[in-house]
Amino acid sequence: MISIPEKYLILVVDDEPDMHSLSRLSLKNLKYGTQGVELAFASTGHEAVEFMKEHPETAVILLDVVMETSTAGLDACKAIRAEVGNEFVRILLRTGQPGAAPEKKVIDEYDIDGYLAKAELTTNRLYTAVRTAIKAYRELLELQHHREVLNFLHESVTSLHLAGSLEARLQQLLETAVVVAPSELAVLNLETFEETGNSRRYLLFTGTYPNETEMEAAATAVVSRVAEDPGALALQDAGVFGEGFLVPLSFNRELGYGWLYLHGLREDPLELQTLPMLAAHAANALYSHLVQERFQHHQSGFYADIII
Repeated sequence: MISIPEKYLILVVDDEPDMHSLSRLSLKNLKYGTQGVELAFASTGHEAVEFMKEHPETAVILLDVVMETSTAGLDACKAIRAEVGNEFVRILLRTGQPGAAPEKKVIDEYDIDGYLAKAELTTNRLYTAVRTAIKAYRELLELQHHREVLNFLHESVTSLHLAGSLEARLQQLLETAVVVAPSELAVLNLETFEETGNSRRYLLFTGTYPNETEMEAAATAVVSRVAEDPGALALQDAGVFGEGFLVPLSFNRELGYGWLYLHGLREDPLELQTLPMLAAHAANALYSHLVQERFQHHQSGFYADIII
């Protein structure tokens, strides 16, 4: 899935070395949020296209028009959008010869995000234009991330109902949760009750711990903390618990109860919305499985009761 980069990559494409220096000077302190920028340089439109093939994560291109040919920048722009297929990178056309690429014509015919005449370009204006372009790039990434998460969630929820055993459903639930909300430790705990009163316990965990023994100990410690906290056991909605996020699996208490824990406080609003959705669908899938188990176990008696 798409993720936010640690630094925003900016490609400066110009055959004038002075423009490279000016760009480096103007943008050296640029930040968006907590992330800074990294600059790369090319001198021809062809180099720009090849760079984009290797670095699709580029956030902004400052693209000159007249380089190896009089339309090199415009040709590169068309190739990056159509041939390379990159719709995310923001392209700012920067030209010293406005007559070669009139602003209105370029805006109408090419998929660019800004037009900068070199003769009018100050350090402050360049800084502002690039920062605005990074903001637009970030918003596009977030929108695409939301789409990917929701599509993945839809597919996972559908397959949860098709999974065979209870263990397979639980494993799939845990794997889905850590894709939606990456975490160094994810713990899934479930206890189910049979009609005889006997219980079955399931504890699944995964994470980024380098040592499996340490991760198991951490998961067991989470189970103990939840069991000792009446508020956690009574939780109806997902919420903060300790240093993490606790999501209850709510279904018929006669059949069982459970929860999902993800270490680390959730900062992404999308995660806060999708995790409870995932838990609700998972609870329905688990409930259906447990009811079906009882139905199959007492099928003849069940039909006898109906006839009576």
